[in-house]
Amino acid sequence: MIRIIKYCPTCNRSSDKVRFVGEICEVCTADRLRKDFRRRADVVHCERCGRLKVPGGYLKPSDQSMAAALQKQLSERKYKVRVISFDQNAANVEIAVDVGGEEVKFEMRIELAMTHQICQDCYRKSSGYFEAVVQVRGDRERVERFLKKFGTYVTRKGAFIGKVDWIDGGLDIYVSDKALAGMYFTKNGISSEKSYTLYGVKNGRKVYRNTYLIRYGRKD
Repeated sequence: MIRIIKYCPTCNRSSDKVRFVGEICEVCTADRLRKDFRRRADVVHCERCGRLKVPGGYLKPSDQSMAAALQKQLSERKYKVRVISFDQNAANVEIAVDVGGEEVKFEMRIELAMTHQICQDCYRKSSGYFEAVVQVRGDRERVERFLKKFGTYVTRKGAFIGKVDWIDGGLDIYVSDKALAGMYFTKNGISSEKSYTLYGVKNGRKVYRNTYLIRYGRKD
């Protein structure tokens, strides 16, 4: 069987040395594609918690979150980006582009223009924002156990507890997400007395804060 060897019309590389994409070698194809990609990207960084802004919110700095921040900024082409490494000034990335059904990969160094802002969560924490007050009353040991478990759940779900006020007979927990609080009670079968307080209007709709009262008796 006769083996046909191709030669790249751009660099004269042969197909027995490098992969070809159509009539052009992979190296020259990557060089042509690289010209379609920007070498600078804007990335928003929260100056308080350090998270990076990505579509839909903020995430802790990582190769994956940086890739999400860069995606769609670098080219009008359809592509996938993988971050190899990054610092405050630049990111080394691998770009993958589909060319006629074949994937072509190449590496680039992207200059990062970092903008320092305060994310919504950090702003809310600093301003004392809360959507619900969870009032827990009764046996101190059970109240403390509730606080620990509830605090862990809220944090893992991306919300926060703004403050905790210890009072005679229990405590008041100020939590940033009222829906999340309600979900926790339902999930764990916790009964509560619920009330509402109007605290503003947003987009023409009344906005309420929820108050949940939980009572624990003394242990037997």
